[in-house]
Amino acid sequence: MHSVLLVDLAAVVSEHGPAILYGRDTLSPEALTKYWTATHARFSLWHQAMARYRRAEQTEARDDMDVWWSDHTSLMEEILVSEMLTRVLAALGAQMDAGSEDEEVSPVTHAILLNHLEASNRVHQIMLKARGTTATKAERLNRIRQGIESWSDVLIGRMSTRNPAPLQYALDRKRATEYADEAALQGHGVLRKTSNALMNISMHNMIFQRMSSEPALPAANREVSRSVMLMLRPELFDSVGVLKSLWMHRLENSVAQTDRMLDELTSADIHEAETSDSLELTGGSYFERWCK
Repeated sequence: MHSVLLVDLAAVVSEHGPAILYGRDTLSPEALTKYWTATHARFSLWHQAMARYRRAEQTEARDDMDVWWSDHTSLMEEILVSEMLTRVLAALGAQMDAGSEDEEVSPVTHAILLNHLEASNRVHQIMLKARGTTATKAERLNRIRQGIESWSDVLIGRMSTRNPAPLQYALDRKRATEYADEAALQGHGVLRKTSNALMNISMHNMIFQRMSSEPALPAANREVSRSVMLMLRPELFDSVGVLKSLWMHRLENSVAQTDRMLDELTSADIHEAETSDSLELTGGSYFERWCK
């Protein structure tokens, strides 16, 4: 799995996460454990790459450093790019715990973000030390970093239209607040949906064009994405954590969607209801792209 799909998943969480989780007080311990395990397995692979960098640095041989950069540029891209999903999930955790006396989700998602930021900071340090032929690659990494920071604030902002808790995870709080205000003015109609769709497409294209075509850790990325889906849509998985077939999910989900939409139709203000649209947009075959 290419890490740009994790960016797409971050967009889904930002746009639909609160609505999908509507009515749930917390996430299941199994889902949080799966997310913790998947991210830490990937952290371990990143740390191994950083250990190889230190060994290449100690040799003081330019050829060794060039080889390391050639082998690990795509991995550094993934560290920077996948931070967006980690940050958005931390914001979602804060949003879920904001109205609860017990913080059950945010401590886990926040701790995972801190570990991710440690890896990102290490990449930033490596970029600053780049010389000669590696400097060009460092410049490309820096453009990716700048794009990720800006788009992360966009996603955090549109999560904060009703609850300011996610804003604590913005890189530039003022910028994220401006996006939140803009999103709030759009309401929940066609304008909002169109704006989100165009925003998601622009973000995907910008990041994809700046990245290497081949993923560094496709299997690790897939496990992280599945753990996120388990948090958002546990009904996609069976009792032992194996992804259900698509037809089985459709069969089980049809009745639940009908009941939920009936609840929306009897709400005080149907125009303020988000959950039905979000269930439709993220149901059925929508998640198939993260299951391959």
